[in-house]
Amino acid sequence: MKKAAGKRAALALTVLLVTALCFGNPPASAITYAQPSPTVYSEKLTVSKGSPFEATFYFVQPDSTHKFNSITITVESSNDAISLKKKTFRYDADHNEINTKVDDTDYGDVDFSLTIPELYMKRVGDGAGTLKFTIYYDDDKSKTYVAQKTVFDPTGTSSTTEDQGKLVVQSYRLDHTPVKEGEKFTLTFTLKNTGSVVCDNIMAVLDTSTAEGVSINGVTDTQYINSLDTGATATISYPMTCLSKMATNNYAASLILSADELSKSITSKVFIPITGTKTDKDDTSTTASKPLIIIENYDYGGKAVMGGKEFNLAMRFKNTSAATQIENLKITISSVAGTDDKSVAGAFTPAKSSNTFFIPKVGPNSGFSEQIALIPKADATPNSYGVTVAFSYEAVLNNKRETIEATETISIPLTQSDRFEANEAELQGPIALGDSGQLNINYVNKGKSKIFNLSVKLEGNFTTGESNTYIGNVDSGVGDTFQATLNPTAEGTMNGKATFSYEDANGEIKNLVKEFSCEVIAAMDQGDGMSSEPAVPANAGASSPPLWIILAGAGGVAAAIIVFVIIHKKRKAKKLKLLEESDDYDDTPTNPVPPANEEKL
Repeated sequence: MKKAAGKRAALALTVLLVTALCFGNPPASAITYAQPSPTVYSEKLTVSKGSPFEATFYFVQPDSTHKFNSITITVESSNDAISLKKKTFRYDADHNEINTKVDDTDYGDVDFSLTIPELYMKRVGDGAGTLKFTIYYDDDKSKTYVAQKTVFDPTGTSSTTEDQGKLVVQSYRLDHTPVKEGEKFTLTFTLKNTGSVVCDNIMAVLDTSTAEGVSINGVTDTQYINSLDTGATATISYPMTCLSKMATNNYAASLILSADELSKSITSKVFIPITGTKTDKDDTSTTASKPLIIIENYDYGGKAVMGGKEFNLAMRFKNTSAATQIENLKITISSVAGTDDKSVAGAFTPAKSSNTFFIPKVGPNSGFSEQIALIPKADATPNSYGVTVAFSYEAVLNNKRETIEATETISIPLTQSDRFEANEAELQGPIALGDSGQLNINYVNKGKSKIFNLSVKLEGNFTTGESNTYIGNVDSGVGDTFQATLNPTAEGTMNGKATFSYEDANGEIKNLVKEFSCEVIAAMDQGDGMSSEPAVPANAGASSPPLWIILAGAGGVAAAIIVFVIIHKKRKAKKLKLLEESDDYDDTPTNPVPPANEEKL
């Protein structure tokens, strides 16, 4: 009875424990998370190639709205510069590989960090050490969040330069143009990472202090982008508004960009055309305002123009004034001078035409189109270059003819042709099976643009330790030799190909394939051409083999020859001794009969 009661008590306890686990409090305190991907921070490290290293990453999940009891982070290297022995880390009741902390502020941010020890992480390539984090909560893989962080730069130093991670405003646009006074509108920017590394923790600040009467509507002036890959673009938008009484003009604002990989912030100026009715302060009349001519849109082909190749720049102009006609309009197109030696005079020159247009008159709210052929400099550094459009025109304002001047600048991206080349593969043959061959391929970047993330992949009926080799970035005019040791696997013909893969200045992936082949022969005989076991004579007795066979078996043919020479010398010496003894006796018969027991030579 006591045993039965004990069993019933144990069973009841078990049921209570299961019930508590299933329906009671969760094993870890509930923490909230949100839809936006978290922002990740870490310290920039100096890591030499081949060295293990440790890094700690701090994640901030903003504006949390959901609950979770576990976190799973999967880590991978975006360009194979880092090898990872462990790629998945967890936080739950049984794992504490991820440290969590709930922010007590009203925003409900969630902070958690991950430390990857040097036991699991090692630098193996020459590229930038960029890690990609895929995060999901409560094992719900249908909702994943992605973040990236660059741990070290391509050179392995902790320095960051604008050249390595460069952000530019590729373009900007208004949802409608021109904007009338008192209207609301949206200003959208397209940002591009033109640098050689991923840009992390990008912050964009719109400064409207110089655009009097124009302001941001309902949001802060700061926006964030978690990360931006090399060659990738991203857009940010600001809701805007302007005063109900404004003068017709182009109002200048500035977008200020910063990121972890930028040594200093980058400022880009934008112009917002607004049509208004307010007159200048010095003008007491309210009957007329200065007419404004703007570029409604422009087109250079949709892609980056190529250095040395002619292209057409088409522009659509409009007189935004609703009442005043523009007369004697002169438009001058010129290239903005650059900052480096190759673009001091500007990157573009007119092709077979003048850079000036003359329009006799443009009516109120009227528009027209013009185009000009331009040639980019063949040696210009790939970048975005400005083209200035200067206006000079006349208008009758308050019965008085006035001359008005204005300027607009548009940006055109310029690139250079890709001229990465590789010679034919060098592989000496034939190769004996069991031996290895040396593969050499010379390559050079003959283009004027740097190429990025060059790697070589080997394929064929052989084995090699260089099947996937990451080389890194190659500057203009720089070359080297790719080398690999190949081990054939069978007799016949060894065939293979080397695929050079890289990204050009526009971020497009290019491949260059070099094929090679070589004859593979049978393995070479390792002996000296003589049999190691000479045949036994047919009349040799089984019970007492001759001495030279024993010697041959013990020491080989060389020992047998030595024994033969010694025996031959002994017999010759014995014969000479007998001849000498016979010469000492004068009474020896002419034909003596040898004794019966003497050995006959």
